[in-house]
Amino acid sequence: MKKVIILTLMIIVFALFLAGGIDKEQIDAWTALVGEKDLKVKMEKLDDYFTKYGDREDRYTLYMYLHLAETTYHLQQYDRTIQFGEKALGYEEIETGNKMRVFLYLANAYNLTKKDLDKSYDYAEKIIALANSLRRGNQSTSLIDNSYTAPALRIQVQLLATQAQDPQKAIQALDKALKAYELDKSDKSANFVLALSKHMLEINKVEEAIRGVESLNKEKPNTDYYKMLGIWYARLKNLDKAIENLKASYEMKRNAKVAYDLGVLLNQNQALDEAMQYLAESHLLNDEKYSEDALKLLQHLVFFEKTKGQPQPEQEKVFNEIMAEAKSRLGITLP
Repeated sequence: MKKVIILTLMIIVFALFLAGGIDKEQIDAWTALVGEKDLKVKMEKLDDYFTKYGDREDRYTLYMYLHLAETTYHLQQYDRTIQFGEKALGYEEIETGNKMRVFLYLANAYNLTKKDLDKSYDYAEKIIALANSLRRGNQSTSLIDNSYTAPALRIQVQLLATQAQDPQKAIQALDKALKAYELDKSDKSANFVLALSKHMLEINKVEEAIRGVESLNKEKPNTDYYKMLGIWYARLKNLDKAIENLKASYEMKRNAKVAYDLGVLLNQNQALDEAMQYLAESHLLNDEKYSEDALKLLQHLVFFEKTKGQPQPEQEKVFNEIMAEAKSRLGITLP
């Protein structure tokens, strides 16, 4: 893409030279800086060019400002990015692709410098609107969405997240994070969704927290996501969904805590036999924190509920059978 842009600019310069709009010295200076790979050297050449030719208000000056905005942005000279980016946008003939790039530079620059966060948000919104207009024109926007729309949404997420103690701002941030993830499926977008989902839990918006993590888990199923969802559904007293998600987590990766939680929830859900199976496995998985609790609850369920009133030898037989079956499921060699 950059090679095409450079070639286009060189063609424009040559055309202007033939038309008498630019002299050879200026062409040589421009050609030297356009092809420069080293950003610091390119910046020096751009500064020299700007000092000598920057006051010429012709069509060609637009491309100088575009290069100045881009180069200062990549060198993290964000105050200058704002200066040159705003100048470039003042030219009516700026192409759509270049306009979108400048919008992104300015949205980031205003955000990172904290000079004007409203402008940062507005420039990000301009990117989204421009991409939507291209989409309505039946143009393929996958490259634009990955390179511009999703980053623009993430900028807006960052800005909204600073006001996330306001539940409506937090939900708005989550919605935008989910849209960014829908577009690019990137780890960056996923991390925003996850962070905001956890924040939703902190402000007691459990349904919103679940909505965020379910979107991530639908795309990339993960044992930790299933575990979160199980715990969060349990918080809503939705035992069926809690058990469903914890089972999925445990199936992907055996974990003593998940098995213990399943035992507790299944017992609450009147599924005694299945509860005892998971508690037995939790005990056998030898977790320092949960395996002992699992054994205590298992013993209570076996001796005081499952076999209540039966002779002790019968009770012990049932307990031993439950443990033997658990060992078999876990692949533990029987003594």
